Amino acid sequence: MSFRVAVLGVLAGVLVAATAPPSARAQVEDSAPTAAPEAPASSLDALLDAFAAMPGLEARFVEEKTIGLLAVPLVSEGTLYFTRPGLLYRRVESPSPAEVRITPTTLEFFDGVSRETVDLAARPDVRLFVQSLVWILAGDRAALGGAFDASYTVDGDRWTARFAPKVAPMNELIEAIELSGVGRGVATITVRETSGDVAVTRIVDANPARVFSSDERVRLFGEASR
Repeated sequence: MSFRVAVLGVLAGVLVAATAPPSARAQVEDSAPTAAPEAPASSLDALLDAFAAMPGLEARFVEEKTIGLLAVPLVSEGTLYFTRPGLLYRRVESPSPAEVRITPTTLEFFDGVSRETVDLAARPDVRLFVQSLVWILAGDRAALGGAFDASYTVDGDRWTARFAPKVAPMNELIEAIELSGVGRGVATITVRETSGDVAVTRIVDANPARVFSSDERVRLFGEASR
């Protein structure tokens, strides 16, 4: 597994879950008709505010990745965890185990066979990917404006946000990151790579107000015990 694959996977999973509506669990489990969705965010700034307001996250996700050399898409399922300040843990459980853990100083990933840790201070190229992820989660419009050309459109109760990287090395690897949804919830996140590969992630179940205990912060995020 490369750091590019690791970070892109985390990015897709977090973005889908981060603005999931509080009723996401009920909507998945209950097939009965639900109330009309809330109106979409009025602007990109309002959408980013939804990310900034999220204290913590636990979410189940399903990712489908279309690769040019493969006849059928690769489908993976797992769980994603996020808490401040910039602590992320993504665990793929099917079809084979894999893990990604991000802290403010390191990126660690495990492909089921080997584990590797990247010192972000020593890898500015990797740090840019990670920082971009944190900027989105933090709703940092100013920082995002320096790294992405962003657009936001609304059509009725449906909306689409598009982030196109404009600085290297992101613009050499990613064509665009597209979020789409209904009302205040994200339905899908699509990461389009310059190679032509496409990853589409959808949320299955999410708690966007998750609070982690001290033990969980150590176990999930590797945070030093206080």
